[in-house]
Amino acid sequence: MHINSSLIVLVTALSLIACSTPTQSDGMEELKAQYDFAVSDTASITKIIISDKKPATVVLERTSSGWIIGDGAPVRKDAIEVLLKTVSQVTLKNFVRKSAVSQVNQRMDVYGKWVEVYQGETLVKSYIVGTETPDMLGTYYKMNGSELPFAVYLQGFNGYLTTRFFTSESLWRDRTIYGLAPDEIKSIEMSATANEGSFWRITRTTADAKVQSSERDGANWFLEGENHQPLGFKRSQDLFSAVSSIRTLKYEGAIIESDNIWAKKDSIFSSTPAFTFCVVNAEDEKLVTKGYYKKADGILIGEDGVAHQWDPDRFYAQLPDGRMALIQRYGWRNVMKTPWEFNQ
Repeated sequence: MHINSSLIVLVTALSLIACSTPTQSDGMEELKAQYDFAVSDTASITKIIISDKKPATVVLERTSSGWIIGDGAPVRKDAIEVLLKTVSQVTLKNFVRKSAVSQVNQRMDVYGKWVEVYQGETLVKSYIVGTETPDMLGTYYKMNGSELPFAVYLQGFNGYLTTRFFTSESLWRDRTIYGLAPDEIKSIEMSATANEGSFWRITRTTADAKVQSSERDGANWFLEGENHQPLGFKRSQDLFSAVSSIRTLKYEGAIIESDNIWAKKDSIFSSTPAFTFCVVNAEDEKLVTKGYYKKADGILIGEDGVAHQWDPDRFYAQLPDGRMALIQRYGWRNVMKTPWEFNQ
């Protein structure tokens, strides 16, 4: 019969506490404090600092408008929710065998993530998140300054927790590229390098950058080509849909130094882009994203039976702030169009 190891630990601990003298009871409380990693009240957490030995450090702070990283950029909602769940629900899985403690500690010293959790200005937890357990279903944790590691887990989750504690700010950033509402935009334009005559620009019919109620149906936007040549379009609502999509336009994932493709970043950015997309905001700032062809993973055969050299669904991108990222064609479908598609 299989008996959960955590249940054995819990029953044993409770039995010892029940039968112990006051001194023994104090010892058990000290031991429990060594594996009490959870902070159950996540609403009271104001700051989390994660660092490693690269060295790299990320500071996540709660503000009245949400979580931000050190430079003030918004944090990815999905990432902070997963982190807070981990911080609040991490549970003891089992003790580490005495013979394995030294090796576990050595790996934690090299690959560990140092975590500090604050409530207000008070540091309430400080511990190290180590590597996975041999069965890949737990993670080694230990309190900062302690030499006693423990295997922990999350109930209902099969896997290890180390990957939730990343130290690259780029991976924590919200993936929204522009985040601009229509009333913050003067124009958007797309230029696809491979297709001659594919340039288009959607711009305002008025100089006033404040959105009017009539703009809800696209009445204050028009389509033009190169040299401001007016272009025909079938539905004004399609123009407004393209402009309004800028608020939620995202990239799929940031590309950072540990990614293999990072070594080719400079050569990719110096090549001819597949497209250049520009948003002019209400302050006349030009915010440019450039998309670059990405080689297909494996062999892709099109409907015409021809093998595709390039990934038809994804591009490398140079974001307006200069960072490298991966973007999906589907996520950009409202703006990744030819001018004649607005007239269909």
